[in-house]
Amino acid sequence: MHEEDNISPPAAFPGTRFKHDWKDGYIPLMDNWDGGAQGYLNNRFMLGWMMQNYRALFAHGIHPQGSYQDVFGYIPPDQDFNPERPTTRTDSMNYRASVFRWAKNNLGIVGTEAGSDWVIPYVDYTTSRQNRNANSGVDPDHEDAVQVPLYELVYHDAVITGYNPDDPRGFLHASAPTWYTRRGDANIEQVKRMAALNGRLALVEMTNHEFLDRDRQKERTTFADGTTVTVDWAAKKVEIKPDL
Repeated sequence: MHEEDNISPPAAFPGTRFKHDWKDGYIPLMDNWDGGAQGYLNNRFMLGWMMQNYRALFAHGIHPQGSYQDVFGYIPPDQDFNPERPTTRTDSMNYRASVFRWAKNNLGIVGTEAGSDWVIPYVDYTTSRQNRNANSGVDPDHEDAVQVPLYELVYHDAVITGYNPDDPRGFLHASAPTWYTRRGDANIEQVKRMAALNGRLALVEMTNHEFLDRDRQKERTTFADGTTVTVDWAAKKVEIKPDL
């Protein structure tokens, strides 16, 4: 991928996020991972490389049941100014969508990271969009903000969102538990409880969210079947009605 000029500082994400980036002429580069210096692939080539990789696996009798497209769901679409293959941001989104569609048709379950609204028609699950500390209810990066579940009010019944089972917000959103089996510190009962709640509400619309006190330490979500989930951040308690 090329940027618009070879004079101004790099503007392509994620190089601008990690702040270890530079340009070789028109080409933005970064070296955040172990592979060394790297540029960005024009999105039109993603599908071809993906198909080649998975077909090589198929040829060896390996058939994954899904694919997780990391960062597709939240990084901005790319624009390529290379005159040999000019690509708009709209083109970029369409190319990424083609990757999702191929994975769905040839593998199975499709996921991505923190899925923005445009990915909803293509994915089955996303990682959480959480930005609130599980213990205090305070967002460590944006302490001047109080989170409300606008995303879940719109998309809860359209996509599965995963949450740490120790985070009360995962219950508030009726999300699926995200549990890494190699970890020995997971609360199995919390995993089972969150999974049961998601099993009840995964395809049920979230219809309301409300704060119950002036300090916003108690909040409640309501779902179309009448289920309510109340979180008391001070007491670190989650109440589900009717009981699971």
